[in-house]
Amino acid sequence: MLTEEEIESALAKAQAGDPEAYGQVVFAYQARLRLFVARYVLREAWVDDIVQQAFVTAYQNLHKFELRTDFAAWIRAIAFNHLRRELAKASRRQDRERDYVAELTARELSQRMENARPEDDAMLDALRDCVSGLPQKTRALITRYYADGLPLQAIAQELDRAADGLKVTLFRVRAQLKECIQHKVAAREN
Repeated sequence: MLTEEEIESALAKAQAGDPEAYGQVVFAYQARLRLFVARYVLREAWVDDIVQQAFVTAYQNLHKFELRTDFAAWIRAIAFNHLRRELAKASRRQDRERDYVAELTARELSQRMENARPEDDAMLDALRDCVSGLPQKTRALITRYYADGLPLQAIAQELDRAADGLKVTLFRVRAQLKECIQHKVAAREN
């Protein structure tokens, strides 16, 4: 373990262009930075990536670091900024994946309805009955999304609601419709 004076000396050498001296700094702070990042991230691979990105960014910006200030706080702030960016990217990726799954579900439902066989009539009748039993606002949402094919963002703007809230509503309505259809088809078969 390096002393504070040795770390300051290594930082000064690194600022002067000595990459080996920066390696000593990385060695001195790596474990503490990993613990800091691990408090926010469960995936070990993310911890490794964010710590590495933070040290690379710090090295690229080492000329901005003022000697005799808190390097640990500086590297933590850099890591935290990388962490925020990664979490934002992951959130956007999850939104795209949810939208993709919803789109596939809508397409599959549409294809099933287009390719409906006479034995499917009972299910279609049940679907129509179940949809007609929904509250008017919910029916309008289902119609705008599935029948009109509007993107969720556009519907959210029309209704002055959050798109994420509408996603949750659609998820719940689909589950409600599925259960309703199953009950109606089972009742007709008995």
